[in-house]
Amino acid sequence: MHVGAYNDLENEEIRRHFSGKIITGVELNTKVLGIPIEILGYNINPNEMQRQIDETYLSNSERNKVEVRILYSKAIDTGISLPDDFIEKYNGSIYGSKYFHSYIVKDESNRKFINEASWKDSNVFYREYMSNPNTQFFVDMDAYLPDFEKAVEIVHKAGGIVFIPHIFEYRENSNRILEYILDNYKFEGIECYYRNFSKEQTDFLLDICDRRKLFVSGGSDYHGRVKPNVKMGTGEGNLNVPNDIVENWKKVVI
Repeated sequence: MHVGAYNDLENEEIRRHFSGKIITGVELNTKVLGIPIEILGYNINPNEMQRQIDETYLSNSERNKVEVRILYSKAIDTGISLPDDFIEKYNGSIYGSKYFHSYIVKDESNRKFINEASWKDSNVFYREYMSNPNTQFFVDMDAYLPDFEKAVEIVHKAGGIVFIPHIFEYRENSNRILEYILDNYKFEGIECYYRNFSKEQTDFLLDICDRRKLFVSGGSDYHGRVKPNVKMGTGEGNLNVPNDIVENWKKVVI
């Protein structure tokens, strides 16, 4: 986990390709009710944020390797067959969920262990199984992740403001996660516009923000080749994030 890409903006060769306004940001892993979730930090100081990250988090590679070891153990207990060198071959460079998923879908007999949507998409597998305490593939990273309050503190120390992103991605746990956060923690905003939110879901979140005086944000969840069907700015084709919502918070400094 790092924000070093912002340093590249000092390179004139890179800057000449872009003339817009960049709002610095970061996505951090944390946990609520023992469930791994993410928060967003905007208007951060990248150098201070990197210092906070280095002090608090495992590196991406180390975290991925921990996940793969846990998944391997769960696969053996569940009856999924994996090669003997499954762990040794993994170098930590890609998400543990994607590495694990790439192996289990090679054998049709493994279909019986996960639902069809998760069989087809490793991102769905991560949300439906690895992030869900009620499943056999839940990866408990409790000992490796800062709690919600600590993650918020990290963003604030870096001068940023905190948003809760893509809350409905947490499937059956979404509402209780959101309710717990609203009842127990202080933060600045909610990502109300997201690539696969329904109008009803967006309106529900907008109403919360209005009543609680929280800022509103939106995101397409563009990840380049990692999510080839998601386009920058428009998500899956129908996302429309109003420009004026950003004006309300982009100058805020904690």
